[in-house]
Amino acid sequence: MPKPVPFRLDRTVAANLSDQLADGLRSAIASGYYRKGDVLPTIVELARALGTSVQVPRAAIAALAAENAVSPRRGVGCVVVGRRQSVWKGRVLGIVPAEREGAYHTTTFLGEMRRVLAAAGYLFDVVTLDHRSAGSIDCGPLDQALQRNFDFAFPLFCPQTVLRRIERSGVPFTTKEADRGVETPLPQIGDISPFLAQCRDLGVGRMLIVGIGARSAFNAFCAIFTGAGLSVEQRLVRCRHSEGYLERLERLGMEFVMERFSKPRETWPQLIFWADDYLATGGLIGFFHLGISIPGDIFTVTIANKGLVPVYPRTLARFEFDPAGTGRGAAAEILRRLGGEPPRPIPEVVRYIPGETLPHHP
Repeated sequence: MPKPVPFRLDRTVAANLSDQLADGLRSAIASGYYRKGDVLPTIVELARALGTSVQVPRAAIAALAAENAVSPRRGVGCVVVGRRQSVWKGRVLGIVPAEREGAYHTTTFLGEMRRVLAAAGYLFDVVTLDHRSAGSIDCGPLDQALQRNFDFAFPLFCPQTVLRRIERSGVPFTTKEADRGVETPLPQIGDISPFLAQCRDLGVGRMLIVGIGARSAFNAFCAIFTGAGLSVEQRLVRCRHSEGYLERLERLGMEFVMERFSKPRETWPQLIFWADDYLATGGLIGFFHLGISIPGDIFTVTIANKGLVPVYPRTLARFEFDPAGTGRGAAAEILRRLGGEPPRPIPEVVRYIPGETLPHHP
């Protein structure tokens, strides 16, 4: 007896039903749900199960037959050929907002996840979520993806609306500890004691933190340093996610430095902490333009990604994130969960790297 269809059709999206059915069957074959030699449900059975006319499954089967994925055989049914098809243990879905998709951290993170999961026998797909003109996330592609036979989901940098949708679908999921339900999180930077020790040695008591994202997240981030006894001046930069976003961030960092540090020197903080590496890149250009020496006139620390640290003549003191390491940790956690083990958090892999822009006290 043929296996039942492991997905539903979504009549709220623009894709026609036969294309959706063909795509769903392809995914079921690629994931190993339907294996080579299996017989698919008949056209009549598919139409009845999915609530369509027989024309919908007939067109979908014809498309798959043209690709040599299935072979309709008289008296037998539609047999899965499986040519050039991998047989996977299961299928994992990554979910990411469109504005985050091309960022170095996201690309490296998801790429390492894909490598580890594929080595363990799991197919890894990613769905990208765009914003509607009103600003809300278009969850249509997510809803359509969740109707297929995914074993696990991993939303990255997604808001609560997306997490609730996954919960309703019944697909198990997990997120990074640092971004659970927060659309634009500021990073959790772990152990700051080496940084604080340097500040004490150098007599640094006043710092300026420049970052992006939601106000509540930024305030919580700044509170880490306020709670450690430092006097914190805050500057939250607003920059809309759209084409040219990263270039605008660099320009905003440069313009901020040129405005803030054109004021009398006695108003300057002793240290500027960049909570975004693209802002830091622009800010360093602004300091160079003003002739301000680092670390002679002001100390600088930034957040950066391993493999993409802003270029500067002096080594930058930084909290360095390892997106590949975190991606491996996320994949390992997903494999644990797929093996039936209880959930545990996926922390960011990050460490403080001393540099010449915040030197050790001689």
